Amino acid sequence: MKRFIIISLTICLSLFSCQSNDTHKNKLKVDYEKSEPKEVIIKNYADALFSIDTADFSVGLKKIQKEFPTFLDGNLNDPKAVEYLKAFATDTFCIRVNDIAQQIFPDTKKLNKEIKSVCQHFKYYYPNIDIPNTAYLYISGIDYEMPAIMILDDGIVISMDFYLGNDNRIYDYIGMPRFRSLRCQPDYISRDLAQSFYSTFIDKTNHQKDVMSEMINAGKRLYFIEAMNPSLPDSILMGYSSKQMQWAQLYESDVWASVVGNNMLYSNEVEVFRTLFGDGPFTQAFSNEAPSRLGEFIGLQIIRSYMNNNDISLKDLMNNNDLQQIFQKSQYKPK
Repeated sequence: MKRFIIISLTICLSLFSCQSNDTHKNKLKVDYEKSEPKEVIIKNYADALFSIDTADFSVGLKKIQKEFPTFLDGNLNDPKAVEYLKAFATDTFCIRVNDIAQQIFPDTKKLNKEIKSVCQHFKYYYPNIDIPNTAYLYISGIDYEMPAIMILDDGIVISMDFYLGNDNRIYDYIGMPRFRSLRCQPDYISRDLAQSFYSTFIDKTNHQKDVMSEMINAGKRLYFIEAMNPSLPDSILMGYSSKQMQWAQLYESDVWASVVGNNMLYSNEVEVFRTLFGDGPFTQAFSNEAPSRLGEFIGLQIIRSYMNNNDISLKDLMNNNDLQQIFQKSQYKPK
């Protein structure tokens, strides 16, 4: 395996603190509250489904079908369809997950406010794009094949079982890696909702051929998420623990020096991509304390620098596919 020559990281993390440059956030302070939607409706499909009397399950499904067409648009006169839903609603694991979810989300006032804020920020920047004002809460059974949040024509669909708290033992039970369950916190819902808006309406990127392009595209995505959530902490934006975030901020210039010094910036080698963009508990090529996806972190800093140094709107940034130009005009020089 090829080994990278990593610039020495000798400064002790415990001796220094690093404050990120937040001047870019001035551009993100917008009068979003005048935008639609004025109201967001949250409907708890999971609670309705798991509350059905199993002795007369088919009748119970038909009673809630009109309220939850996103989930129950099929033929409920089909015995196989009813049996499938009943098997799910009576599965002991799914029942346990739903019980935990209802405890985590006893009411939806805070969640409603967060969803509304992200939606209004999106409509501020993209007033001509129609988005739903109804959000549905459901249980997926912690299905890795399904996104945690989806934006459909008739509603925003949120899988509550991906936000049960990173210390919940249910994630250990199913064998979810700790670096992944770190992001299974309610505080991540607004971030993931913005991510879903990006992937649904904004993202038009193709597979990138080199590290620089991948960095810029990742930075654009993260900056968009931040624009939808200006008060979002960097640790949640990046999906890092507080210590990992501190490491990334402290050693940003060292990581950048390694990327440039080891000729990685325009590399298209699989191993280099894995080192800089692969998800995991850490980036061993730098340090066991270094978080993963450092290429994305650097990409975000490049975009922040670009937005600080140029009179560019968010829409202009998203529409600009000249990634080399963005990189050059960013004047990115970490200290």
